[in-house]
Amino acid sequence: MKKLLATRIKLLPIFLFLLQGCAVITINPTPESDFSVMTWNIWHGGREDGEEVGPQRVIRVIKNSRADIIAMQETYGSGELISEALGFNFLPRGTNVSIMSRFPILEDISVYHEFKCVGAIIELPDKTPLAFYSIWLPFDGNIWGVGKREGKSKEELLAACASSASDLEEILTLAKAKLAESNYADAPIIIAGDFNSMSHFDYTEDAIDQYGYVIEWPTSKYITAAGFTDSYREVHPTVNREIGSTWSPRFPNVQQDRIDFIYYTNDSMKSVESVKYHRPLESHNLLNEPVAFPSDHAALVTRFLHE
Repeated sequence: MKKLLATRIKLLPIFLFLLQGCAVITINPTPESDFSVMTWNIWHGGREDGEEVGPQRVIRVIKNSRADIIAMQETYGSGELISEALGFNFLPRGTNVSIMSRFPILEDISVYHEFKCVGAIIELPDKTPLAFYSIWLPFDGNIWGVGKREGKSKEELLAACASSASDLEEILTLAKAKLAESNYADAPIIIAGDFNSMSHFDYTEDAIDQYGYVIEWPTSKYITAAGFTDSYREVHPTVNREIGSTWSPRFPNVQQDRIDFIYYTNDSMKSVESVKYHRPLESHNLLNEPVAFPSDHAALVTRFLHE
């Protein structure tokens, strides 16, 4: 019996790996110089599959990822339940965006509209202050549905994401001004969230067979020109649409795209792992009914090294 138990324990990490279906199952616990960030739009508070069971599935995905800081979108009343289950500090703003952190939240540095942006100074384990923003950007037209891009020009596709770019520009301007006024002007910055727009690092000439277009998406162009690094693309320089797309694990027939991002700026940080979570941790419930991933967005988790 003891031998069998030991064997099962040894097989547990492999079993979890297969369930998750990711290149790396978890971002492992790290020393003081390491921390992990998740961005996740949990889809109507995670309650699409049930008022109680839905948020519990969200909690299990987050626990499994071992993320330290979470940029959440579509929090919609589930934030306190989720943060309490995690034992995390919680900073909501309005109904949509929120921040959850294993580490102390020192100050609210929110800017712009409460529905679209919340910011906090978070104290990392080595006492470094981190300026952290969770954002949600709008879009002007549905270009992800089945057949929605047929016959569309580049200009029409760009127009569908114009408001996400203008909102992001305003958020970055206000955030930098906010930090300049505070004692945290030199703090590293992470901006993470649901951008509802794609990346010019994906829609390249080398990947035209995957996307059908070469497009200079303005949101990614603007934020990288402002000195931010796309943490996922830094770790995964080769474009693979199937692996990288965060929209949508629940709707595989729609246009699949990478629209959730974790951007950072500071010479003292570097992203070393970046994985997405897009499959349920259990395939069936106790009634043998199939279980779906709890959100229409995949969760993205990046591990950072901080010098």
